[in-house]
Amino acid sequence: MVSGLGAKTINVRNESHKDVEVFRGAVCDNGAPIATVGPHSSSFGVHPDRTEGIHVKDGVVASFRVNCRDED
Repeated sequence: MVSGLGAKTINVRNESHKDVEVFRGAVCDNGAPIATVGPHSSSFGVHPDRTEGIHVKDGVVASFRVNCRDED
């Protein structure tokens, strides 16, 4: 995700039946998630900070993955 035009945070809306994890940077391997959004839920004001090696003028960069683990 890339958000520009002076953005400092992102809003995440999850309309699926799975958890969505949000990470700093363009890939999901930058440590622990900065937010986890449950099924049919939203999270506002997620602050991804700066990411080393990626610069977006007046914006933020984050990535997400859908947690597809099987639940009994």
